[in-house]
Order: sequence, then C-alpha cells, then structure tokens
Amino acid sequence: MIDERIASRRQNVRAERKRARLRRTVRALVLVLFLVALVLLERSPLVALEDVRVTGTERLEPSAVVEASALQQGTSTLRLRLRAAERSVEELPLVRVASARRIDPLTVEIVVEERVPALQIRGAGVNAIADRDGIIILRGVATGVPEVWLPAVPPQTGASVDDDATLANAYYVWRSLSGPLRARVQRYVAAGPDELSLILIDGIEVRFGRAERVDEKVRALGAVLADVAGTDVAVIDVRAPRAPVVALS
Repeated sequence: MIDERIASRRQNVRAERKRARLRRTVRALVLVLFLVALVLLERSPLVALEDVRVTGTERLEPSAVVEASALQQGTSTLRLRLRAAERSVEELPLVRVASARRIDPLTVEIVVEERVPALQIRGAGVNAIADRDGIIILRGVATGVPEVWLPAVPPQTGASVDDDATLANAYYVWRSLSGPLRARVQRYVAAGPDELSLILIDGIEVRFGRAERVDEKVRALGAVLADVAGTDVAVIDVRAPRAPVVALS
C-alpha cells in the first residue's frame, strides 16, 4: 500500500512538472509572439507620423522648427521623443519656449513662443536685436524699441549680451531703470564697459557710467531734471550720484 501511494505521488509530481513546463513554454511563446507583433506594428505605416504642425511663429519659418525638432514624417509614433524635440526647438535663438504634443495618433503639434524684440543694437554698421532676457535673437532692425550704440560689431545671433562687456553694461542699466525714466531714454550710447550715456527724448545726454548704484543715480537724475525744468541743458553727469554735474547748452 505504501509503495502504491509513493508511486502515485511520484506520478502526480511528474505530471505537475510537465504542466509547469508547458505553462512556461506557452508564456514564452506568447511573449515572443507579442514582441514580434510589436516590432511589426512599430514598422507598420499604420503608426507612421503623417504630419507635424507648427503654431505661434511670426518671424521664424515653420519649416525651421520642424527641421530643428527632428520629427520626420514616416517615423513610428511609438518611439517619438517629444521632450527631446522641445529642447531642440528651444535651441533656436528666436524661440523662448516650445511645447510638442500629439493632437491625434499620427499628428504632432509644436507650439512656439517666440522671443520678443526689446533692444535694437547697432555697432560697426551691423544691426542686431536682443530680447528682454538678453539673447541676441536675430540680425536686423526692430522698430519702437530703444537703441544701444556700440563701438564694435554686436555678438552673434544666439549669443548673450554678457558675451560683450560693453553691451552687458548697457543692457543691465536698461533693465535696472525705473519705468518712467526708461520711457524717456531714446538711445544708449556705450563707448566701453565703464562708459555709458543715455540720450533722452528731449536731447539731453545723461552720463551714467557703470551699471552700479543705479538707484542712487536715478534719484540724482530725477532731482536734477526737476531742478532744471525749462532750462536749456545739454549734459547731466550722474556717475558720482552724490555730486551730479550739469552742463548747459
């Protein structure tokens, strides 16, 4: 009796091992078939990218955005790297922010926020435009923004104003000025990193110097302008804000 029970138990164990091997084989086969199907689907035109749409551009050509994104038609939508595409588009000098998203299974939309011209930079016969963040966004002329005159060629497109010490000083003064005074400045004439003059809309030259003690200089300038209102003034020097100097026309 004992031998029969042992033999029966051994037979059951062998049968269970066979069933376990069969289950493992079936699972492995299903996994292989799934991977094959996934590969075939990934290469299928059914999931190929059909269109990349670009919105939000004004100065920038949509084709340049698509090229920068590296999202090519025919690429499988199962392996699109949208975040990488956003970062690549944001490397374009004119682009401040880019956002990429699927608007349907086979179409991607890239929404672009372009940088806005804030300063016209002129130097050695070359015109460039910078935005509020101090990025040189393109060569060319912008209207309705203050001008910065440099003694040399402005930095290249895509560079920062910090790449030129003279331009950087003018930029930081512009950023630091109070709204009312900034509105009165027509032109920033930068002769060097320590030499900056502001040309006001009424023709007065303000010798400002370095982008330091800006609040003191602004207060001194405001006091002088109030004192000389109605007087023919040519130059106001606030480089030493505690002892401003006025030169009459």
